[in-house]
Amino acid sequence: MERVRLVVSGRVQGVGFRPTVYRHAVEAGLTGFVRNSTAGVEVEVQGIGPMIEVFLARLKTRCPRQARMDTLHAEHLPVRPDEQGFQIMPSERSGDLVVGFPPDLAACGDCVREVLDPSDRRHGYPFTNCTNCGPRFTIVSSLPYDRARTSMAAFSLCERCHKEYTDPSDRRFDAQPNACPACGPRLSILGADGQVLPVESPLLEAVRLLKEGRIGAVKGLGGYHLCCLARSDEAVRRLRERKGRRDKPFAVMFADADEVTRYCEATPAEVLEMLDVAAPVVVVARHAGTELSSFVAPDTRDVGAFLPYTPLHHLLLKKVSPLVMTSGNVSEEPITHAEAELSRILGKIADFALVHNRPILRRCDDSVVRLVRGEKMVLRRSRGWVPAPISLSRGGPPVLAMGAELKNAFCLTRGAQAFLSQHIGDLTEHPSLAFYEEAISDLCALLGVEPGVIAHDLHPAYESTRLAAARPADRRIAVQHHHAHIAACMAEHRLEGPVIGVAMDGSGLGDDGTIWGGEFLVADYRQYQRRGYLQTLRLPGGEGAIRHPVRMALGMLHAEFGAEADRIGSRWLPALQDADRQVLLRMLESGTQAPVCSSAGRWFDAVSALLGLCDTISYEGQAAVRLQAQAAAGTSREYAFALDMQDDRVLLSFRPMIRKMIEDLHASVPSADIARGFHETMAAGIAAVCARLAESGPTDKVVLSGGVFQNELLLLLVTDALGRAGLKVYSHREVPPNDGGIALGQAAVALATMEAG
Repeated sequence: MERVRLVVSGRVQGVGFRPTVYRHAVEAGLTGFVRNSTAGVEVEVQGIGPMIEVFLARLKTRCPRQARMDTLHAEHLPVRPDEQGFQIMPSERSGDLVVGFPPDLAACGDCVREVLDPSDRRHGYPFTNCTNCGPRFTIVSSLPYDRARTSMAAFSLCERCHKEYTDPSDRRFDAQPNACPACGPRLSILGADGQVLPVESPLLEAVRLLKEGRIGAVKGLGGYHLCCLARSDEAVRRLRERKGRRDKPFAVMFADADEVTRYCEATPAEVLEMLDVAAPVVVVARHAGTELSSFVAPDTRDVGAFLPYTPLHHLLLKKVSPLVMTSGNVSEEPITHAEAELSRILGKIADFALVHNRPILRRCDDSVVRLVRGEKMVLRRSRGWVPAPISLSRGGPPVLAMGAELKNAFCLTRGAQAFLSQHIGDLTEHPSLAFYEEAISDLCALLGVEPGVIAHDLHPAYESTRLAAARPADRRIAVQHHHAHIAACMAEHRLEGPVIGVAMDGSGLGDDGTIWGGEFLVADYRQYQRRGYLQTLRLPGGEGAIRHPVRMALGMLHAEFGAEADRIGSRWLPALQDADRQVLLRMLESGTQAPVCSSAGRWFDAVSALLGLCDTISYEGQAAVRLQAQAAAGTSREYAFALDMQDDRVLLSFRPMIRKMIEDLHASVPSADIARGFHETMAAGIAAVCARLAESGPTDKVVLSGGVFQNELLLLLVTDALGRAGLKVYSHREVPPNDGGIALGQAAVALATMEAG
């Protein structure tokens, strides 16, 4: 006989870990107990040695799908001769975020089967869940995580549900959202005027309206989706008009994996990602000639595809599919999550709303990922991952990192754990700003921390910087935008540095007061040196040039051809009227209202406009999206570039490329080939700068970050070129390369700064 004590850390509370331990122990004939503790889960098992080994093996290989064991410490204890049976002991701190409070979980296969089984008591019930699935983050009001502290508190368990809830052998043991048709939440359907429609089945009425081509608002886990038939040009076009979203791609929900592969070129790995417990939107390519409306994603073959992740979705998609499922909001505002907010979209965008009476306490958008050579790259980290912590290589006092202005997510640290918030959005919009402040207070309360250290961007005009100054703090640490990008990727890979950091994005304030965005840094967490940058361009008209890429194209032509830019622009930039072109050229000549920037994103804008792909954008990155889509169809081509030295920094100059692109246009070279050539030249130039820095620098590690590296083609070309140069490459996987991940870098820099004193 032996007795062993185990302490397991990771995501092991609120995920069915204790019932799993119970079942494995009983099957192995062991006695003892399991309970939650502030360190994770504590287990004591007693029995003959071989059966304890069997128990341990099953625990490691047959864990709940949403659990994650980070560490397992074991020690032997004296045997207790009189112990009888195995039991689940009560816990005082069940569900503490410190030990891995779970995000919302997609409906598991067992629950889906029950919902679709006519003989099951939960047949057709849209709020079916168990310990292995269902809402968590979006329904809990405070910790510890139990029913009384969730939005399920108002629903008293019926006798049968209570029996499941209290039986350790049942998969609904301690499942806080447990319910059935007799005791749980219910559906209703509202018309465009907000009044309840008197129908027998709200679900079937929603199906009927969708099939008629109507637009619906459907209440999900973290907020409302706006939905319509994905095969109907008329319905999708109407949704775009009402939502004010002219071109930005919509996500599409498919009924099952088979339907995904009928419409999309989804690989087995991409389908497997959709089936993950997080159930993210996965960016995949559409089949040529697909029946999906071309208005779903007008600029690209790519589409954001995902699968039903609640029982309600499964029931709906079984009857009408595929559906556009996009955030229930006016464009760029936070997702609507409460019935009191429905007036913003109901009757204005949606023709009806499928609602229920389980409150959503915390709004949380869908997560978005892309697989690059089979490796996950998170583009938006939200539902399904938040608030799962990210382990850091160092701890310290609690830090609040405010994030960026666009694609905002903030970050809180507690010890050596970082908690990135759900997707907030663009802080330039007042509703997003209100959500931002609300979410900061909420997560601080949930974690039980009062951060005395605040990290923020250098830019004084950012709303996040303004709020950082307004919050009480013992210390405020300003972090340069691109240093934060590099630090975020370093933190994700637990690199200590120094590294060669390649930060490519739209713009960020440099420490010299100019606009950066194509940077080569040699950095660790505490400091960085700007060792190289992309050739600078002027932005004629300032920020207006970001919204009008055709202006960037003129700026690019002026940088190389000077006065000749007028003649060349009149030929290749027809979207610019003569008078407008003259005004912009005067700005470029004098530098008035034409600030200098080193932004990689602006180069993509300029080339896209030069090729006639995008003169004016309706969403961030649109010109680059169209350029990448064009390049995907082009043949391999590489232009010349130059490496010059400016103030002991390497300047990557594209002047030779600009001239050759104009020659190619005159020679009627296909625009797809020119677009491909631009991508290959950008990648080759980036690799050349890194190789030069590695020759004289202290490291061969290269870290890639910034929103431009969402471009799969560029990322692959750069990764391959750096590999051929013998350099080790690190890019984002679990944290977005765009500004949605920048708060993690700010937090990592602040902790290192505090450690250094």
